[in-house]
Amino acid sequence: MKDKADRSAGNAVIAVDRNYVPMMEVARRKAIRAVASGRAMVLDPASLDRHDNLKGRILLIIFPHARACAESKLLMGRLDRRVMRRDHYQCQYEGCHNRADTIDHIIPLCQGGRTAWQNLVACCLLCNQTKGGRTPEQAGMRLKKVPEAPRAHLFRRFEEILKDGSAA
Repeated sequence: MKDKADRSAGNAVIAVDRNYVPMMEVARRKAIRAVASGRAMVLDPASLDRHDNLKGRILLIIFPHARACAESKLLMGRLDRRVMRRDHYQCQYEGCHNRADTIDHIIPLCQGGRTAWQNLVACCLLCNQTKGGRTPEQAGMRLKKVPEAPRAHLFRRFEEILKDGSAA
Protein backbone atom coordinates (compact mmCIF):
# COMPACT_ATOMS: atom_id res chain seq x y z
CA MET A 1 0.00 0.00 0.00
CA LYS A 2 2.95 2.29 0.64
CA ASP A 3 4.03 1.97 -3.04
CA LYS A 4 0.70 3.37 -4.24
CA ALA A 5 1.07 6.32 -1.84
CA ASP A 6 4.63 6.93 -3.09
CA ARG A 7 3.46 7.03 -6.72
CA SER A 8 0.53 9.34 -6.12
CA ALA A 9 2.58 11.76 -4.01
CA GLY A 10 4.73 12.75 -6.99
CA ASN A 11 7.58 10.47 -5.95
CA ALA A 12 7.06 8.25 -8.96
CA VAL A 13 9.81 7.40 -11.40
CA ILE A 14 8.97 6.56 -15.00
CA ALA A 15 10.35 3.21 -16.14
CA VAL A 16 11.10 2.93 -19.86
CA ASP A 17 11.97 -0.09 -21.95
CA ARG A 18 15.00 -0.66 -24.18
CA ASN A 19 13.35 1.41 -26.94
CA TYR A 20 12.69 4.35 -24.56
CA VAL A 21 8.94 3.64 -24.50
CA PRO A 22 7.36 4.45 -21.11
CA MET A 23 6.09 1.25 -19.49
CA MET A 24 4.90 2.25 -16.02
CA GLU A 25 5.35 4.46 -13.01
CA VAL A 26 7.22 2.90 -10.12
CA ALA A 27 7.73 4.13 -6.60
CA ARG A 28 11.13 5.75 -6.02
CA ARG A 29 12.04 2.97 -3.59
CA LYS A 30 11.37 0.27 -6.21
CA ALA A 31 13.37 2.22 -8.79
CA ILE A 32 16.35 2.45 -6.46
CA ARG A 33 16.06 -1.26 -5.70
CA ALA A 34 16.00 -2.11 -9.44
CA VAL A 35 19.09 0.04 -10.12
CA ALA A 36 20.96 -1.31 -7.09
CA SER A 37 20.25 -4.91 -8.14
CA GLY A 38 21.47 -4.25 -11.70
CA ARG A 39 18.11 -4.83 -13.41
CA ALA A 40 17.76 -1.16 -14.39
CA MET A 41 19.86 1.94 -14.94
CA VAL A 42 19.22 5.62 -14.22
CA LEU A 43 18.50 7.62 -17.37
CA ASP A 44 19.66 11.23 -17.60
CA PRO A 45 16.76 13.27 -19.10
CA ALA A 46 19.08 15.83 -20.72
CA SER A 47 21.37 13.50 -22.65
CA LEU A 48 19.64 10.10 -22.32
CA ASP A 49 22.90 8.72 -20.95
CA ARG A 50 22.63 5.63 -18.79
CA HIS A 51 24.39 5.37 -15.43
CA ASP A 52 24.03 3.60 -12.11
CA ASN A 53 24.68 6.62 -9.87
CA LEU A 54 21.89 6.85 -7.29
CA LYS A 55 22.90 10.30 -6.06
CA GLY A 56 20.70 13.17 -7.08
CA ARG A 57 17.18 13.26 -8.44
CA ILE A 58 15.93 10.16 -10.26
CA LEU A 59 13.14 10.84 -12.75
CA LEU A 60 13.68 8.07 -15.30
CA ILE A 61 15.04 4.55 -15.20
CA ILE A 62 15.57 2.19 -18.11
CA PHE A 63 15.18 -1.57 -18.09
CA PRO A 64 17.60 -2.52 -20.90
CA HIS A 65 16.17 -6.02 -21.36
CA ALA A 66 12.46 -5.14 -21.19
CA ARG A 67 10.03 -4.35 -23.97
CA ALA A 68 6.72 -2.56 -23.35
CA CYS A 69 3.65 -4.42 -24.53
CA ALA A 70 1.65 -2.93 -27.38
CA GLU A 71 -1.52 -0.94 -26.69
CA SER A 72 -3.52 -3.65 -28.46
CA LYS A 73 -2.37 -6.19 -25.87
CA LEU A 74 -3.70 -3.94 -23.11
CA LEU A 75 -7.17 -4.51 -24.57
CA MET A 76 -6.87 -8.25 -24.01
CA GLY A 77 -8.15 -10.00 -20.92
CA ARG A 78 -10.66 -8.51 -18.54
CA LEU A 79 -11.11 -5.14 -20.22
CA ASP A 80 -14.12 -4.23 -18.08
CA ARG A 81 -12.01 -4.44 -14.91
CA ARG A 82 -9.27 -2.30 -16.43
CA VAL A 83 -11.73 0.38 -17.56
CA MET A 84 -13.36 0.41 -14.12
CA ARG A 85 -9.94 0.78 -12.46
CA ARG A 86 -8.95 3.57 -14.86
CA ASP A 87 -12.19 5.44 -14.07
CA HIS A 88 -11.91 4.76 -10.30
CA TYR A 89 -15.20 2.83 -10.27
CA GLN A 90 -17.16 6.09 -10.65
CA CYS A 91 -19.84 6.86 -13.24
CA GLN A 92 -18.23 9.08 -15.88
CA TYR A 93 -21.36 11.01 -16.86
CA GLU A 94 -21.76 14.55 -15.51
CA GLY A 95 -24.30 15.02 -12.75
CA CYS A 96 -24.06 11.40 -11.61
CA HIS A 97 -22.20 10.46 -8.44
CA ASN A 98 -23.09 6.76 -8.41
CA ARG A 99 -20.66 3.89 -8.32
CA ALA A 100 -20.12 2.41 -11.78
CA ASP A 101 -21.47 -1.08 -12.43
CA THR A 102 -21.26 -1.30 -16.23
CA ILE A 103 -19.03 -0.35 -19.14
CA ASP A 104 -20.49 1.91 -21.83
CA HIS A 105 -19.39 2.46 -25.42
CA ILE A 106 -19.44 6.25 -25.92
CA ILE A 107 -20.17 5.76 -29.62
CA PRO A 108 -22.36 2.63 -29.57
CA LEU A 109 -21.33 -0.43 -31.55
CA CYS A 110 -24.60 -0.16 -33.50
CA GLN A 111 -23.43 3.26 -34.76
CA GLY A 112 -19.98 2.06 -35.76
CA GLY A 113 -18.18 2.58 -32.44
CA ARG A 114 -15.20 0.41 -31.58
CA THR A 115 -14.07 -1.38 -28.46
CA ALA A 116 -11.08 0.85 -27.70
CA TRP A 117 -9.86 2.64 -24.59
CA GLN A 118 -10.96 6.02 -25.96
CA ASN A 119 -14.50 4.74 -26.60
CA LEU A 120 -15.15 3.00 -23.27
CA VAL A 121 -16.16 4.49 -19.92
CA ALA A 122 -17.36 3.13 -16.61
CA CYS A 123 -20.92 4.15 -15.77
CA CYS A 124 -23.85 3.26 -13.56
CA LEU A 125 -26.69 1.14 -14.86
CA LEU A 126 -29.15 4.07 -14.80
CA CYS A 127 -26.94 6.28 -17.02
CA ASN A 128 -26.19 3.37 -19.36
CA GLN A 129 -29.92 2.66 -19.78
CA THR A 130 -30.73 6.37 -20.18
CA LYS A 131 -28.14 6.74 -22.92
CA GLY A 132 -29.15 3.49 -24.64
CA GLY A 133 -27.87 3.06 -28.22
CA ARG A 134 -27.22 6.79 -28.67
CA THR A 135 -24.13 8.95 -28.38
CA PRO A 136 -23.93 11.21 -25.32
CA GLU A 137 -24.78 14.23 -27.51
CA GLN A 138 -27.87 12.51 -28.89
CA ALA A 139 -28.95 11.58 -25.34
CA GLY A 140 -28.23 15.07 -23.94
CA MET A 141 -25.48 13.77 -21.64
CA ARG A 142 -21.89 14.89 -21.10
CA LEU A 143 -18.80 13.05 -19.95
CA LYS A 144 -16.87 14.25 -16.89
CA LYS A 145 -13.57 13.73 -18.70
CA VAL A 146 -12.30 12.44 -22.02
CA PRO A 147 -11.25 8.79 -21.69
CA GLU A 148 -7.72 7.88 -22.68
CA ALA A 149 -5.49 4.86 -23.02
CA PRO A 150 -3.86 3.63 -19.79
CA ARG A 151 -0.36 4.89 -20.53
CA ALA A 152 -1.28 8.24 -22.13
CA HIS A 153 -0.37 10.13 -18.94
CA LEU A 154 3.03 8.40 -18.91
CA PHE A 155 3.83 9.60 -22.42
CA ARG A 156 2.85 13.19 -21.51
CA ARG A 157 4.94 13.14 -18.33
CA PHE A 158 7.89 11.52 -20.15
CA GLU A 159 7.74 14.28 -22.76
CA GLU A 160 7.67 16.98 -20.04
CA ILE A 161 10.69 15.45 -18.29
CA LEU A 162 12.65 15.35 -21.55
CA LYS A 163 11.74 18.98 -22.34
CA ASP A 164 12.76 20.13 -18.86
CA GLY A 165 15.98 18.12 -19.11
CA SER A 166 16.96 19.64 -22.44
CA ALA A 167 16.14 23.16 -21.22
CA ALA A 168 18.39 22.76 -18.16
